[in-house]
Amino acid sequence: MTKTAVYKPINPADLSISNDPYTGRERTDEGKYAEIFRKVKQGQRIVCPEGRAGGIAHAYAKWLKKNVGAKQPIVRTKDRCDDGKGGVWWLGEKENKPASTVWAPLKKAA
Repeated sequence: MTKTAVYKPINPADLSISNDPYTGRERTDEGKYAEIFRKVKQGQRIVCPEGRAGGIAHAYAKWLKKNVGAKQPIVRTKDRCDDGKGGVWWLGEKENKPASTVWAPLKKAA
């Protein structure tokens, strides 16, 4: 069984003319979630609809880098929590550790 697209022609009687000016899109540098991101503290959960945590986490990490100055924020998600909603958490920042090699233990013994 294949699906077929249903084409509905536009009735010319449904069209009209208006003198409304074009206003363009509204854009902000902070993003649409900035208001909630400013209020949440590290370790608190941002409650979101089920299955939407990934997109919000991406926007949150980007916002943290730009507005808070976090170099490598640790943002974790859960698509479905016990209450049936999603969750996004900022847990802190990754630590920059010096690169370790396999030879490090041998150097200490010598």
